[in-house]
This record gives sequence, structure tokens and C-alpha cells, in this order.
Amino acid sequence: MFNLFKKKSNQNSITETLKLSGLHCTSCAVNIDLSLEDIKGVIESKTNYAKSETLVEFDPKIVSLGKINSVIKELGYTVE
Repeated sequence: MFNLFKKKSNQNSITETLKLSGLHCTSCAVNIDLSLEDIKGVIESKTNYAKSETLVEFDPKIVSLGKINSVIKELGYTVE
């Protein structure tokens, strides 16, 4: 099976798909991924511009989904 995640996952990680709005181009997707991957506890982020969604893997013991949503909102996008 193809693994979308390059970084090492752990047993405690959670993967969530977040539906987004406000993406205008592929640069928006890159901006989201780079910003989320800078957060301690986020293992990987893959944003798909065409689907307007991001697949994020994170360790909930280190970072909350609320913090991830907050960073996306600070960037100017909406989490639906």
C-alpha cells in the first residue's frame, strides 16, 4: 500500500481530513502544509487544492486539533 506520509508515524498519531475553503491556488496548499508541519506534534500535512481539503497526521498528546484549526484560520482559510 502507498504511504502518503514521509515522516515517521507513531502509534499515538491520529489522521484527520479537514475540509477547507478559501484556497485560491496550489501555493495556498503549500502554505498550509509548511505552516502545519512547523507545529510541534504535527507529523505530516498533505493539502489538496483541487479537493479543498487537508489530510493531517498529528500526535494528540502534543498538539490539539483545535490548535491545527487555529493555525489554518490565522492563515486566512476556513475549516468547515
